[in-house]
Amino acid sequence: MDTVELLQYLVRMDTCAAGEKPALRFLADLLEPAGFSCRFEDYLPEDQRPDACNLYAVLNEGATGPALLFGGHIDTVPIAAAPWSVPPFAAEIRGDRLFGRGSVDMKSGLAAFVSASIEAAPRIKDRELILHIYGGEEHGCLGSKKAKKTIAASSVGAAIIAEPTNARPLVGHRGALWLNLRTRGVAAHASMPEKGENALAKILPVANRLLDYRLPDVSHPHLGTGTFVVSTLHAGLNSNSVPDSALLTLDMRTVPGQKSAEILKDIEKIVNGEAAIETTVDLESVWTDPDLPWVKRVREICGGLLGDTVGIETVAFFTDAAPVRDAIPGLPVVILGPGDPTLAHKTDESCSVAQLRTVRTMYAEILRDWYGL
Repeated sequence: MDTVELLQYLVRMDTCAAGEKPALRFLADLLEPAGFSCRFEDYLPEDQRPDACNLYAVLNEGATGPALLFGGHIDTVPIAAAPWSVPPFAAEIRGDRLFGRGSVDMKSGLAAFVSASIEAAPRIKDRELILHIYGGEEHGCLGSKKAKKTIAASSVGAAIIAEPTNARPLVGHRGALWLNLRTRGVAAHASMPEKGENALAKILPVANRLLDYRLPDVSHPHLGTGTFVVSTLHAGLNSNSVPDSALLTLDMRTVPGQKSAEILKDIEKIVNGEAAIETTVDLESVWTDPDLPWVKRVREICGGLLGDTVGIETVAFFTDAAPVRDAIPGLPVVILGPGDPTLAHKTDESCSVAQLRTVRTMYAEILRDWYGL
């Protein structure tokens, strides 16, 4: 199937909140005739959310020698309230742009590596090629976290995560630590506050102390410094009641040398037991030495096709590269895919058709190089 046509099929499948499994079955139906063994794994219990699953596809399963892994996610964010100028699931092409939810983040990357892998499959002998398509990335990489045991037990020697990078190979991204802080109180009529217990009043001193917090003083030459944001505060249901609950959220983006466990200890000291702390996302930063031989080859291949010198490039947002690297510490991981990341999650999200084809060619060249085709 042509890469552009495959992307259109994928965009037309709504995978915003559910529906991951039908889209993954569609991809398995393409991969199995090409020789891939396909397996599904749920990353959430069926009663929590149906169709929450991953697809693992392996060519020449059981063969020896280091395998290349292509990874990415099938889930997308929902459609926002702002109206689209094109139907968000029509996958309409206008000029060089293919429009639709997920056209950038990141069904374009999936279409490119699936089609490149199917084309290369008949020529790959006695070596595994591994394709992982995850769900739940937009909720903190739930799918790739579930896949860690599968990755750790595999023959993976290097990985490409096909997130949108404008066709530039990236060698790192920041980590993420998201925390929920909660206080509880007793509701009462606002005219009789002495009958209640104000949860908002409990959490405000905590919030004020946290405004002065700074992450450990660490700087990375390519990822910069980490960030800390007191991001949301919610309390109560109406203005004429004493609020019986309050929720404060924290967003931290970390660089190598800033460890989530150490930061959490700092936060616990500041909170001092005055609020309950819940971790909702915990992903370490990712950094791959750009001078590793395979990484240099990928940069050379991409630079040749782009007609440009590829420097040492990174991105601030997190990806499935974090759990993949966590599963195999030290694994060379490159983040590379079609699409402008600044258009991800936006109304009228769209991907360049020409860039989609270019990245598909990059993947094909990387496969030839890895497997000696």
